[in-house]
Amino acid sequence: MSRRAKHKIILIVWLITFFLTGFGVWGFQAGHLMVIGFFMASLVLYILAAFLMRCPKCRMPVLLRPWKIFGMELYTWSILTPEQCRHCGEMLR
Repeated sequence: MSRRAKHKIILIVWLITFFLTGFGVWGFQAGHLMVIGFFMASLVLYILAAFLMRCPKCRMPVLLRPWKIFGMELYTWSILTPEQCRHCGEMLR
């Protein structure tokens, strides 16, 4: 199973868990805070994963996406793992 397929499965499981948590706890007294807490914890885990998942060849973060705008190279983060490294072109497994 490729890294991209694993990442898709994790994203789908996260979405299902987010919606089930939201529907399950929204009626509680502080249910909305639980949903916000789940979202913030997920964001922290995503940031850690984004910096730790690197290309085996060039060691650049895999989720980093370069954009060329007006001659400048800007970087954004993507949600899904690409099939190959955007920096060196190495196929990711």
